Amino acid sequence: MTIVHCNKTSYSVHCNKTGTASYIMADDAKRRRLDSGSKAVDRFSNLPGNLKGLILERLPLYDAARTAVLSKIWGNIWTMLPWLVFDHVFFLRMVSGKDEQAQVSNVSRTISNILLLHNGPVSKFHLYVPRSFPLQKCLDADLWIKRISNSGIKILELINRTPYPYPMPSYMFSCLELTHLTLDNCILNPPRRFGGFSNLIEVTLSRVKITADVLFGTRLERMRLDCCTGIKHLGCQFNSQYNLIRKLHISTSEEIDWQWFKNTEKLHYLGLVLAGSSNSRKNINDLDNLLGNMPDIYGLYLDNFFLTFLEPDAPLSNRLTTTLVNLKTLQLSCAGGCNWVFIQRVFCLIRSSPKLKNLHIWPEFGVGRVHGTDSMAASRVEQNLLSPDFVNMILDQLETVHLQVVIGSRCELHFIKLLLASSPSLRWIKISKSFPIHDLKDEFEILRKVARFPRASATAELIWP
Repeated sequence: MTIVHCNKTSYSVHCNKTGTASYIMADDAKRRRLDSGSKAVDRFSNLPGNLKGLILERLPLYDAARTAVLSKIWGNIWTMLPWLVFDHVFFLRMVSGKDEQAQVSNVSRTISNILLLHNGPVSKFHLYVPRSFPLQKCLDADLWIKRISNSGIKILELINRTPYPYPMPSYMFSCLELTHLTLDNCILNPPRRFGGFSNLIEVTLSRVKITADVLFGTRLERMRLDCCTGIKHLGCQFNSQYNLIRKLHISTSEEIDWQWFKNTEKLHYLGLVLAGSSNSRKNINDLDNLLGNMPDIYGLYLDNFFLTFLEPDAPLSNRLTTTLVNLKTLQLSCAGGCNWVFIQRVFCLIRSSPKLKNLHIWPEFGVGRVHGTDSMAASRVEQNLLSPDFVNMILDQLETVHLQVVIGSRCELHFIKLLLASSPSLRWIKISKSFPIHDLKDEFEILRKVARFPRASATAELIWP
């Protein structure tokens, strides 16, 4: 007999005359001796209640509910879970292989029964509705929101991937203990006398239509709006003298009232991606006025909509009137390609930010040509590289640079050369190539040129993924 060790379990291997091996656990007989004459100890059922809850929180809700059949002790544990997560895995199990009517019936019955049997408070409710599910035919959805509104809900996440926006029921506005709200593809129609949430800290809205004035509350600190309409109804949120918003990101959303930014002195991060939207520039004079009301800002993300406010023919040494004394991270998205005008605007922002450490430019970097051909733009860059504005420029705080969608144009290479030569504190520069670079020889040639550029920082690392 031979003893074999595998995954910390011992097996005895007996070979018969025909050479066939049979495996028997070596410790099986020992376990039988311990269990004989006495009842086996159920160590899992004797775990502390809080530890059982932690175990179930790490299981999909469907599996957590099935633990009720293990024993009487486990029977009610899952009904006290504070987080109810109905994610894509849950829906996959509920709707796979079923027709539309059966999908609605199965999902409605399951979620309604879970909420009916749930005993404790619900601190988080997450509902992910896949594109193929007919949410508009699920009449119980409003009742789910009503049920959790009386359960001390703090985190509400409703991700609707169907083609039809879901009108949020008025019950949602009675969730006064709510701290985090995430909605996707919904319609917000607040009651007339709604005075705002008392504890809401963070709001994330994507593809949400707001139909009436709404105040999220005076404790709101973080707001993100992506592809939303009717955001003009958020004016009372910004006009409040108690505006505490510290992080604001607005992407591809219309009807911005630039007067909002008169009360944003507490902002730490601002992201505005508005190219392609119908927002008007008539009520905003320049970038100085916009950023002048944000003395504490340390993160800034802008696209070409705002870069065009900067003077196209200003010298390289030009700076904003407002010095961004606390800005540490600058993210830029430009659709016009890397040309001399773009380089000027980028360095205008960089030199207006004496503590800037991180620069990230994407995603259309190097794509498209607006101001003449690449050859003409590159020649202009070469001329300006010899100017005193460039020779004397030092970006002594810049530590990391990430340039995405690089195709290896002359303007891009001059821009990279300028950054390397002016940044004595640079730790790394990461260059992500563009998809059109198919030839390995071209890719190697770009890498060879960049690697030979002089660097102000002896420790700067070149990352070419």
